[in-house]
Amino acid sequence: MGKFSKSKGYRVEAKLVKEFVKHGIKARRQPMSGAIPDFPYDIEIRQEPWHKLSVEVKARKDGAGFKTLEKWKAGADLLCLHKDHGTTMVCLDLPLFIDILKEASNNES
Repeated sequence: MGKFSKSKGYRVEAKLVKEFVKHGIKARRQPMSGAIPDFPYDIEIRQEPWHKLSVEVKARKDGAGFKTLEKWKAGADLLCLHKDHGTTMVCLDLPLFIDILKEASNNES
């Protein structure tokens, strides 16, 4: 990975962590962001009722690779991506994800 890609990744990850923290969600960038086995993902969220959530971040200048996902999701709240005989992934917008984390945390209190 080139220097520009690394710094871009850092900027996007730092921006996301700042957004989580702004909403009272405990989040931090992982040391070396996926470069060492003990820290395989980009961001860690420590929010009750979960012990921790691992977050992998992908950023693209023009959204290359995301356009089909955006088209499929359209105006829906969630996009579920299901593979036969596999698990289902869920894609959602950041504000909704933050709302879900906050609501889950409030229900634990």
